[in-house]
Amino acid sequence: MINFTQKECMGIAELQTDIIKNLLSIKDKETLLLLKEILASHDFKKEYKLSKFEQNFIAESISEYKSNHIISNDAVFKKNEEWLKE
Repeated sequence: MINFTQKECMGIAELQTDIIKNLLSIKDKETLLLLKEILASHDFKKEYKLSKFEQNFIAESISEYKSNHIISNDAVFKKNEEWLKE
């Protein structure tokens, strides 16, 4: 299995090669049919369009960032740890 750090470092060609190797090792027909269906249903040329909710969420996030209304990861984790202790 590939971990997140390896995925970040892989280029497109490496990812394609890795996926092809994994596909060639699959012997279960049901799994292959499912993968074929998933790939067939995806339009690889179509651009993803953000919903109004997503657009508003991003705009709000950018606004908060620009006004320096940010919280560090450490502060978020500390807050979560405190919440989990309750």
